[in-house]
Amino acid sequence: MNHQQRDFRGGHALQQGFWPGILSEDALAASQRALDPAICIEPASIEELEKMVAEARGSLSLAAEIDLLRMLDKNPTIAQLIRPATGAEAIGLIAFMPLNEFGAGCITHGYFDGTRPDPAWITRPGETPVAIYHWLIYAPGKYLASLNAIGQLYRDLAPAGCPVFTRGATEQSDRMHRWLGFSPAKMIYPNAADWLLVALPQSDGADIAPYPGRRQIEIRQVRSFEELAHVISIRSATYLAEQFPLYAEEFDGNDFCATHLVGYIDGDPAGAIRMRYFGDFAKVERLAVKLEYRKSRLAFRLVKEAVAHVRRKGFTRVYGHASDEVAPFWRLLGAEVMEGRPEFRFANVVYREMSAELEPDPLAIKFGVQPLMSIRPEGAWDEPGALDMSNLSADSGREALLQAHSRQARR
Repeated sequence: MNHQQRDFRGGHALQQGFWPGILSEDALAASQRALDPAICIEPASIEELEKMVAEARGSLSLAAEIDLLRMLDKNPTIAQLIRPATGAEAIGLIAFMPLNEFGAGCITHGYFDGTRPDPAWITRPGETPVAIYHWLIYAPGKYLASLNAIGQLYRDLAPAGCPVFTRGATEQSDRMHRWLGFSPAKMIYPNAADWLLVALPQSDGADIAPYPGRRQIEIRQVRSFEELAHVISIRSATYLAEQFPLYAEEFDGNDFCATHLVGYIDGDPAGAIRMRYFGDFAKVERLAVKLEYRKSRLAFRLVKEAVAHVRRKGFTRVYGHASDEVAPFWRLLGAEVMEGRPEFRFANVVYREMSAELEPDPLAIKFGVQPLMSIRPEGAWDEPGALDMSNLSADSGREALLQAHSRQARR
């Protein structure tokens, strides 16, 4: 590192900003002169983002609104506003993609289009990215003055550094990013697109931030016979042991045509719920929480995630059956007893029909969705599936990036 860079990191614009080696000497000096220490980057409300995105569309080519919403739904932190001071009216917008291994593999192998983003490419909040895609910066006349805040944002995402990719959407933008210190990605990743630029940091010895610890309550969708066994054990411990139905009444032949969620408390299978789908409604049923966990909020979490799941599948009406004992619980969640419908009985329990009308999910999976999204595992539409990975070689993700990073650090 030269003297100029040491001074810069010792008390100037990038003291806590970009990792060593990202910016060129000219960019460092120019950023130092343009530095506005009051500028900050802060999260924004959806209304604020919509206003700034609409303004940016006047001069930039952006992804479709539905694609932006899908990305924000998975990670709301990826679009933030640039402000002249904390809490002040925004003067710009920054959007970025914290790429996971799949996303990093896609961008280095040419399977990447920023105008058609895929939520499967990005990490969720709190996860350390493998790479960062500098997706959009809209800050008329304030880009250089904002570099310190942008650098701090990226350093918070990946303290030890990682490749930063970008695209110069115009000839002027391409020249500017090369002046900042970005180079053609093909020089390091032979399969990358011709338009892709990359800047690789030098190692500064910082540690990768740890992943967040396991939550006390975890909800999982059943994807294996072992997880289905967890459902069976939970329902046996609740319905069979407490209500004494026949086995054939509880395990009715519908478990293999339904979606199941299991709730775990400190790793122990503690509750379950089932969803089945019909023409214009989804049936949420077989909610069961083991006796020792009924004072927890697991039942609420299971129902909340079940409803979110059926909304994502495009349903706006939920139907179910409730005994008088549990009907108040369902009312708390917005369901109402269906008037004019008689009560009925099965397995020695009297039930009433209940239903709830849901707001449509703007991100619902509908006809015309991206093809790979439609073949991913149920409920994991924003995560890469096995078929996504078929376009990439076995070592296309983190290993290739780390090797390139190591080569750059040795220079």
